[in-house]
Amino acid sequence: MKEGIIPVILASVLLYYREEVGVYQDGTFVPVLGEEHFELLVKNPERYGVKYFAIEGLRGEIFKELETILSNSQLKDNSQVRNATLLSVVTPLYQFVKKLPRYTQQTKNLSKTALQILHSLQQTVEPDELLFSALPSACGLSSISFTSPPSQEVTQIFKTTLIKGLREINQAYDTLLNHCQSLLNTAFGVEGDKLRANLRLRGYNIKDKCVERSLKRFTQAIIDDSQNDSQWLSAVVMVIADKPAESWSDEDAIAFEVKLADIVRKFENLEAIQTEVNSQGIQEGVTARRITVTRDDGKETLRMVWIDDTREKEAEELVNQILTQLKGCDRKLREAVLAKLTEKILN
Repeated sequence: MKEGIIPVILASVLLYYREEVGVYQDGTFVPVLGEEHFELLVKNPERYGVKYFAIEGLRGEIFKELETILSNSQLKDNSQVRNATLLSVVTPLYQFVKKLPRYTQQTKNLSKTALQILHSLQQTVEPDELLFSALPSACGLSSISFTSPPSQEVTQIFKTTLIKGLREINQAYDTLLNHCQSLLNTAFGVEGDKLRANLRLRGYNIKDKCVERSLKRFTQAIIDDSQNDSQWLSAVVMVIADKPAESWSDEDAIAFEVKLADIVRKFENLEAIQTEVNSQGIQEGVTARRITVTRDDGKETLRMVWIDDTREKEAEELVNQILTQLKGCDRKLREAVLAKLTEKILN
């Protein structure tokens, strides 16, 4: 096949699926494909990427029907045909928004246009008002009237802007999960595609030592092999937040970072203890504590402390003697004594 035919075939395929496929050049979205793109795509295909953007529950045909409604002035004289065609476009849009996760339905983390489109679909009851007034306004256009149909240029702008906004709305939940995965990658110091395998291995090493409820649930989630990657990520995120991500508010998404930091701290502390236990070859009858003291100048003292069961009673008696001497002291004094004892013993 000659190279001259290939751009024609590519152009035909991409134009046919233009509502469902996005083309990227060097990682940047190409909103309008020109002849120069097809020629370069053939010569340097590695510079291009294609992403499938089908909007769940919405067929590409409804956008073609939308274009027909807006451009066909003859429909204004036939209300029966107009209403049938109108409903063929509007009904799937209403169904689309009703099926969205609760997070997507209430989030403010969308572009201004996407938010306005979402609010129009949620709040506008009348189909004709939605299609000819609310949605055009959300897309930055004037209301549309059958007495003066919009130009082809305006129709195309409306359709393109609407599709872009619907794609953003449709992808909002996946964007949230991707952000959560990015936070997990950073928190555990793991590259994206290695996160699950890394955490599974680390989780197996401490799973029998977890007692604390939230850490135990997290460890069980990360070692679960019964789900695909998407389900696994959703389960891990739910365990950390103690709430399914589908029903999050924007405040829950912010709180997730705080809860993740707490889980990571507990996980890595227990992990460090088990690593030390394994390296020291500690036998049964000895328990471990990991003590960290951070001073106000940033200096930090970290120590592994081993408690032999044979001396635990002796240690307990000494602790009781100290507590007896502190009886009657206020909380601040007791904490000051604790800090001083810790510093002197560890140093």
